[in-house]
Amino acid sequence: MPSFYTSVLLLSAIAFSVAGQVLLKAAARDLAGLGRVDFLLAAARDVRVVSGLAAWVMWMICWLQVLRVMPLSKAYPLTSLTYVLITIAGVFMFGEHVRRLHIYGIILI
Repeated sequence: MPSFYTSVLLLSAIAFSVAGQVLLKAAARDLAGLGRVDFLLAAARDVRVVSGLAAWVMWMICWLQVLRVMPLSKAYPLTSLTYVLITIAGVFMFGEHVRRLHIYGIILI
């Protein structure tokens, strides 16, 4: 059983991962109509992209701290919660449709 501190770090890593993916998706969706060069230039200036990358850095810091004290074989399966949360965010924030087979997969997770 992980300590309270390790549990908080693990949940923080999951939260940063989900937040980063949601931010990057929101930015990419709005910038989708641009050409390659314009897309890259606009993405470099977009606060959601920068924030999403910052969330990724924070995820990495939390994850490295978790790995210092918890076996990978126990920590990594817990990160599967990100699949569930990101799917829920996709449905509610972006109106994405989830097929029944996808829901069954999430239930298995």
